[in-house]
Amino acid sequence: MQKTLEKILAMCVKRAVRREKPLIVGIAGSVGKTSTKDAVGIALGAKEKHSGTVMSEKNFNNDLGVPLTIYGQEMPKRSVVRWLKLLLKAKLSYIGLSKLRARTFVLELGTDRPGDLARLMSLVTPKIGVFTAVGAEHTEFFGSVDAVAEEEAAIVRLLPSDGTIIFNQDDLRVIAICRDLPQKKISFGTDPLADVRLVSKDVVLDEQNPDNSGMRLKISSDGRINELMIRGTVGKPQALSVCAAIAAAKAVGEDMATAIKRLQHDFNGVPGRMRILRGIKRTWLLDDTYNSSPLAAFSALQDLASFPIEQGGRRIAALGDMLELGPLADEAHLMQGKAAAESGIDLLVACGTLAHVTARGAVEAGMPEDKVFTFPKSPEAGLFIQERLGQNDVVLVKGSQSIRMEKVTKELMARPDRAEELLVRHDPDWLAR
Repeated sequence: MQKTLEKILAMCVKRAVRREKPLIVGIAGSVGKTSTKDAVGIALGAKEKHSGTVMSEKNFNNDLGVPLTIYGQEMPKRSVVRWLKLLLKAKLSYIGLSKLRARTFVLELGTDRPGDLARLMSLVTPKIGVFTAVGAEHTEFFGSVDAVAEEEAAIVRLLPSDGTIIFNQDDLRVIAICRDLPQKKISFGTDPLADVRLVSKDVVLDEQNPDNSGMRLKISSDGRINELMIRGTVGKPQALSVCAAIAAAKAVGEDMATAIKRLQHDFNGVPGRMRILRGIKRTWLLDDTYNSSPLAAFSALQDLASFPIEQGGRRIAALGDMLELGPLADEAHLMQGKAAAESGIDLLVACGTLAHVTARGAVEAGMPEDKVFTFPKSPEAGLFIQERLGQNDVVLVKGSQSIRMEKVTKELMARPDRAEELLVRHDPDWLAR
């Protein structure tokens, strides 16, 4: 039944978008979609009333989530009333009696299986496509990273000829896909060739007011260095999201000073995506628990390795399984363990059914066995770390959704009473699981 309703919604969305022609900014890629979507939306004014810009809520990025964003409706779940309200809104827009609620939509477009992204592209016809990165994701369904790249390439290959491609200059696969396409291009990244270049990022810690902690960025664009402070989050992926947002502002002709001011004021990261939190015993937590994949895990470990610590502090990684990797799973977890060892961390706690594979990869790469621990469930891992945590330690917590690594973060938070506000999966449905 839901599939039938989604087809009806798709038909209505397609007709309304074709008729009213709003500017659609589509965002896709293996990692960083939600953070980039938020940064782009904020840079274009989505947090301001009457700005005419709307962005996807949460990660509404599929056949149901995209229509929900277009029509500004809640997830209906099993509510008959919500479904009826959504269908009525869609019907009115289809026949032209209800106007779309924005002139610009910033939409996250996701994929689980081949063809998903092309279908969403045909639904909303973006004019601007933001391509974040390509890596191993959902390879259980795609079979290889090459197949993932082919799927994600739809975000740029299906743009109109007068569209604009915003792409990651640090990703060789992305560059290869975008290189010969005819659309206007704006690149972002750390590469010297990037049009919007991340020059530097420095972690800023505020002991008195942890909410003010974050990172100070220097970003080059049009021959000018822009300096800005982003609070609440750290890490290269978040910094690149800001770069992509500046590129998007450039693409639509937004005043750059205004876009940067919006980012400084309103972009605080997304729960579960490298959020920096104060931990118990005067520690710091890097909460990256929304999901995990090889590319994202390696990046998070690099950010942990470069995180500043005071004397006596240790770098600890709590890494859950990376799911939906199919035949690549064992090799990916071995590499995750190897990356942990090579990053020079002091303690590794692996969690899940493939924890022993991550642990083996770390030990084979030279990490002492007495510094590597495995647990089948995240609550046990959280208690273990809590008992051994020392002042000035910094803990990275990461894993795929089903491993529920946010339970580790909650165990270690200085303010667990703020878990609903700061962590992922703290709505009643998830807490009941």
